[in-house]
Formats: sequence, C-alpha cells, structure tokens
Amino acid sequence: MLLNIDLPPAAPPPPASPDPSASPDPSASPDPSASPDPSASPRRDEGSAPPAERRPSGSDRPPLAGLPVLRLIRPLAALALLAMILGRMIAPATVGLAVGIERTARAVEIAGAAASQLFALGAIVTAMALIGAVVRSRSPYALRIAAIVAGSFVILVVLHATVQRVPDLSAALIGVSAAVLALGGAWEALRAPFMRPVAAALGLIGASALVRLAGVFLAVWANERGSKSLATASGSLATAAFAIDALAVLVAAVALGQGRAARPESPPDPGQPRPAPRLVTPLSIAALVPALLATRAALAGAADDASLLEVLLRRALDRLLARPAPSVAPSVQLFAAALAVVVAALALIAPPRLPALGGALALLLVARSAPEVPLSALSLVIAALCVALAARDDRGFWAAVLATGRDRPSGALPGAGKADVAAAPQVDAGGDTR
Repeated sequence: MLLNIDLPPAAPPPPASPDPSASPDPSASPDPSASPDPSASPRRDEGSAPPAERRPSGSDRPPLAGLPVLRLIRPLAALALLAMILGRMIAPATVGLAVGIERTARAVEIAGAAASQLFALGAIVTAMALIGAVVRSRSPYALRIAAIVAGSFVILVVLHATVQRVPDLSAALIGVSAAVLALGGAWEALRAPFMRPVAAALGLIGASALVRLAGVFLAVWANERGSKSLATASGSLATAAFAIDALAVLVAAVALGQGRAARPESPPDPGQPRPAPRLVTPLSIAALVPALLATRAALAGAADDASLLEVLLRRALDRLLARPAPSVAPSVQLFAAALAVVVAALALIAPPRLPALGGALALLLVARSAPEVPLSALSLVIAALCVALAARDDRGFWAAVLATGRDRPSGALPGAGKADVAAAPQVDAGGDTR
C-alpha cells in the first residue's frame, strides 16, 4: 500500500575480498580453543530470522511514507476554501457594489483566480497520489475500480477546463462520478466507528449531488418539452437535494467535536456500554453562532437601507445557493450556506486528531453545492479517497494519531518504542480497539 511502505533494511556490507597472496593451508586444522568468529561464519542460527525478514522497531524504524501525503490534505483544503471565498463569493459580489471600487474588485478577482489555479495544480497531484494509494490498499475491488475510472475522468476534465470551457455533458458526468465515488468512500469508511460522522457527511453530500443533478436534468427536459409535470418533479428533487445537503452540513458540524475524541486513551471495557455520541459540542455551538449572525446580516442586505457590508454578504451567500431553487424559505438556504463555510473554516482551524480528516471535511463542504464544477468535483474526489484511506490504512492513520497525542515526548517518532508498526491499534467493524 502506498501509504504504508516499509523501507527495506539496509543490506549488510559485502565481505572483504580474500588476499590472493595468502593461500590457505588445507592441512591446517582449526584451533579448538579459539572462539569462532560470528561475522566470518556463513551459517546463521536456526532460530534467528534473516535480515530481510526482521521488522525494524523502536527509533531505528523508518518513518511511514503515507504521512507526507496525508499532511497535504489540510493545506490543500485551506487553499480550496480561500479560492471559493475569493473567486466564487467575494469577487462576483463586489462587481457594481459601489462607485470607485473597480480596482478592488479586479484585485479580488485576480487573487481568486490565482488561488483557483494553485489549488487545481495541487489537487491534481494529490488526487493522482490518492488514487494510486487506493489501488494498492486493501479496499474492495469495486472502490479501487471506481477510484481509477471516476478519479481519472475528473482529473482529465479538470485539465481540459484549464484551457477552455467544459461542455455541459462533461460537467454532468464529473458530478455523477464524484458523487458515486463519495458514496463508495463513505460506505468504506463506515467500518471504523470513529470515522462514522465524517463518513455520514460524505455520503449525504454524494446523495445530495446525485438528487440535485437528476433535478437539473428534469428541469432541462421540462424546458425543452414545456411539461409542467416534469417541472414540478424537478422542483421536488431540488427540495429533496437541499434537505439532504442541509442534513450533511449539520452532521459535519457534529463531526467537528466527535473527531477530537476519536481515539480513547485506554481500550474500552467490553462489559460496559459504549457512551452515546454527543450531538452538541462546543465546536458545533461555535459554528452556529457566526452562521446565525451572517444569515441575519444577509437578510438585512435585501432592504433598501442596508449597509455596504450587508449587501456584500447577501450577494456572496447568494453565490452558494443551489440551482434549481428548492421550495424552501430564503433564510433557511442562506443559513445552510453560511453554516457550511463556517464549519469548513473550523475544520481547518481546530481539526480532529488526524488533520487529514479536517481537510477532507472542509473539501466536501466546499464541493457541496456545485458538484458539476470541475474544481468542486475534484475536491469531492479527494475528500472521498482521503476518508476511505483513513478508515482502511491502520498504520498510517494510527501513526498520525500517536504523533499528535498529548503524551508523546517531543522529537519522538510516531509509535516509537513499540515492538512493531503492525502492532499499532486497529479498529474493527465492531469498534473494539485491539
């Protein structure tokens, strides 16, 4: 597995070449009193393993190769969130906002475009590395095939989008591909109990994307045929997609606090019942307060006497609303959009024990309302692969958990002092740590 590559031990130095001038005497018998030289003996003890089979332990164990890849998810998610705020929200909202801010609007637009290009380059490289990791992992064959087909297709479309506009059919196909891969990654991540909140949010985002794309297809079909029944069905699907999406945002807010207590300090007692997950955590409350304030300011931005900041906030949040519009009050839609941005920011500022989970949570919230956009589809693909690998990759995940533990001494390697890398704690489907 790409994330769990154990470097081979260093080969022993080659034996010194014999001196041709010194010819051994075949008649000479060995001295029985002399102790044998273990380094010169070609034979090994029958009970000792060959050097190639010995596992490094302690401080001489090489670091896991998967940790650098996992560390890329969090800064990549921060760049994606910055690109969404600047390029998708603020830059369009500042156009025509007031007199004399044309230069400011242009500067914000250039900054958003630069952040989007940087994110595209980093996301393509990261997605390729994650696809290779999934292929080499112990994931089910269906998920490996989906990662190759769906992930490669999304990467190709993103590369095509850097030079020209993506056709509507390709945009719909990458949305479906990313949604299907998100459902597969969520199903794979449900095997680990500490991953279930993040996996539930990922699965809900994927289901919402599929329902929304079906509603868009019906809306186009109804417009071509002039059918009112198809238009009504499209509105119903849009409302259902928004309900699933709003539920995903709430689950993501709950996952903020759940992830920090993902690994208990001691194994649970089998005789005692498991504690129920907390639905209200300090982080979830911290996410609700600014979302409510932003929603109130955005609603006030529709009035004639609104301030410049309120109008800017209203325009920025309108860019995150899904189309076709669901049959839901505008205040609820604005609150869901604001809460998604706040939760994504908190997932990067105060991530769980494994920062890659915080990055994956931010990426799937960035892609929630527009899976047909190339960069959003790529964000959803990276989030799905990261969540699936975090649930399956026992060595890389638990080494990162141990590296961020409070009781780890400074300068120690992840899991230092253990007898074996494979002896890191593993969690089965039942949730017991062994």
